[in-house]
Amino acid sequence: MQTLSAQGPRPTEPICGRSGVLALQIYRAAVASVRADSLVARAFDSFLGQSALVLPTGERIALSGFEHIYAVGAGKAAAAMALACEVALGERLTEGLVVTKDGHSLSTLRIDVIEASHPTPDHRSVEAGARIAAIVSRATIRDLVICLISGGASALMELPEDGVTLEDLQATTELLLRSGAPIEELNAVRACLSKLKAGGLARLAAPARVVCLLISDVLGNPLDVIGSGPCFTTARRPVEALDILQRRGLTEIVPRSVLQHLRSLANTIQAESYDTSQVDHVVLGDIDTALDAAMSEAERLGLDTTILTNRMTGEARDAGVRLAHAALDLTLQAQPPGPGCLIAGGETTVTVRGSGLGGRSQEIAVTAASLLDGVYDVALLAAGTDGTDGPTDAAGGLVEALTSARAHSAGRTAEDALLNNSSYDYLEAAGALLKTGPTNTNVGDLVIIVHAPPITPDARTGE
Repeated sequence: MQTLSAQGPRPTEPICGRSGVLALQIYRAAVASVRADSLVARAFDSFLGQSALVLPTGERIALSGFEHIYAVGAGKAAAAMALACEVALGERLTEGLVVTKDGHSLSTLRIDVIEASHPTPDHRSVEAGARIAAIVSRATIRDLVICLISGGASALMELPEDGVTLEDLQATTELLLRSGAPIEELNAVRACLSKLKAGGLARLAAPARVVCLLISDVLGNPLDVIGSGPCFTTARRPVEALDILQRRGLTEIVPRSVLQHLRSLANTIQAESYDTSQVDHVVLGDIDTALDAAMSEAERLGLDTTILTNRMTGEARDAGVRLAHAALDLTLQAQPPGPGCLIAGGETTVTVRGSGLGGRSQEIAVTAASLLDGVYDVALLAAGTDGTDGPTDAAGGLVEALTSARAHSAGRTAEDALLNNSSYDYLEAAGALLKTGPTNTNVGDLVIIVHAPPITPDARTGE
């Protein structure tokens, strides 16, 4: 069985000075705090030899009380969650299957792990959805179904509604992504097109006891949005989905079958809702978990630290401007200038206009690089906690005073990178890409700004 490193991700580090080194250390501590295996392990407890799932209410669900226990799920952290679930359940586990993003699988013994495409579903997503549906449909009132959900689940576990094809889902997903739709809008549409979303998985598992363990990458942890709510049995909102397509100018270009299905749904179950009493949801970790750990590590390193926001949203390049100005302000606040740190968390969006390669954290970094050009002793790190920013192999970027100059000497400019959505190439040319590999977690994105002037004899003595 494969285990995860206790040290968290080990980045391929960008070119950086003291401030950048500290920012990387803070980032590693934040990601380590939301490791999927550790978070899942905490949900299980054993007392006097009696193993149980412990709910936030304090209720203990004794595992010995079930005839069969099934574990299913999806997401970028699903394999690590499955690994921890196997350890906790042992031979009590009857059967399991989780689906994760390409390159994110781990070796397991009792729970099957398969890979599929993200952020756009593929045939493997549908095959996984069908297999998961078959597993939970076998559950009876004497059984327990544990659903393991993390960011990315919406694309990875799919089972289209009748009349909607995989190709329809792919086209709709791509159009929404390119329009810059946030995760809430993307999932609102996808929930109406799937048999597993909006409580569909829980309905298939009824009348079994269902417990959904979640690692949230959605701000505010709305249960109907995380993974499109496979166990949150709520009414689907086709009118809202149609409105989203209209506002984003997609009504005329999405597949006709999608519009037909949404309009039919709006006329038939607009007020439909389902009983949620049989499903327990446990949010194991989220962006606040990572932010708290980042702040603790920054303070341990002697930095005067402030969390700017846990709700970082909007266009990535706009966020980059705001955060770069915050970094500039940080260098001016202390008299004499001293070490400080600003931290932000959330999830921005990118409206795709060009054909380049990049991601939202990389666009934040590129935007900030030009504004921090020549500003020494400050670093800005922008990266996803999952280790993969957009359709790239980088988690994000780390920029400092000389980043812009290095990129320019390689023939790259921030203006061109943002115009063509080619932030990856810009940061790679500047030696500013942050590559961690899959981290087996996903709670959103982090921005860590560090101002750490060099330690000199005068600074140490105050003379």
